[in-house]
Amino acid sequence: MRAIGDLASFMLSSRFQANLRNTALSVAQEATTGLAADKARHLRGLNLEMSLLERKTILLEQHQRGIIEAGLFASSTQVILGRIQDQTTQLSENLSLASQLTEESALKAISDEAAAVFADTINAINSKFAGRFVFSGSATKSQPLPNGNTVLEMLRSEISGASSINDVIIALDAWFDTPSGGFNTLAYKGSNKGYARLPLSEKDTAIFSLRADDKVFRNMLKAVSKSALVTNPLLNLTPEDQQTLLSQSHVDIISLDKQLTEERANLGLTEAVVEEARLSTESELAELKLDRLTMIGVDQFESASKFEAGQKQLELFYRIAARQGQTSLAEYLR
Repeated sequence: MRAIGDLASFMLSSRFQANLRNTALSVAQEATTGLAADKARHLRGLNLEMSLLERKTILLEQHQRGIIEAGLFASSTQVILGRIQDQTTQLSENLSLASQLTEESALKAISDEAAAVFADTINAINSKFAGRFVFSGSATKSQPLPNGNTVLEMLRSEISGASSINDVIIALDAWFDTPSGGFNTLAYKGSNKGYARLPLSEKDTAIFSLRADDKVFRNMLKAVSKSALVTNPLLNLTPEDQQTLLSQSHVDIISLDKQLTEERANLGLTEAVVEEARLSTESELAELKLDRLTMIGVDQFESASKFEAGQKQLELFYRIAARQGQTSLAEYLR
């Protein structure tokens, strides 16, 4: 059993040892991070300013995540529009040869190609990004259109029995363009008024206004469907009528290509707004980081020197303690 004096000496020695260790760990952390270990003491009454700075940093980091999402949403939309434009442009080039096609097999081959482009265009319009449907407006959880083949079946049913080019065009116009037509009542399931909105800051929001029910999409689908349905056996069209309708589809697609280009240009403006918000937010965060470092930063070289001094003090303490106890350092620490 230790004597009272020995016990008091042991407790003082243990406390001194703990203080040395804590000091060494503290300055080691400061030397590594460049930040004060005891921030409250280092701030010397500037706690409120520090709290406001950290709150603003958290808010800007939230905006930064929103900006990243908006940028990816915009770039995904741009890719989808590019895919649609590339496919319809290629189809248009093939349709330019329609007037030279006389065999039924050739007419059917180009009609089948148009049907595939129609289905792919629908499926592109139904694209999702991060769990959101891109062209459903504010109803981002609702798929805007059925799949391409389903819509084609709707159209085949709509124009069945048409015996002239005019009949086909009137039926397609009614289905795509009238409020009571099949596109609005049977196909489109997105929002009718709202747009997809992604916040960029407390004041700015990226608005993606292009929806699947926009005229540029409806008119393009209608133009492609003329080619896709032209050889439908339920129609009573002559080969000459089929050539004429294919040529009309070609003209329509060419005129609509400009509208797609304009939509992509408008989207480019939105991308520019998002990029400007990204740069502004990153700049503000960098400034806040410097302000934070100014408030709680320390001289790392000075901390490293203190750490070395603390290590030497610990080593000296262990040697003295071991000599006093007539034991080794390992036994003392056991």
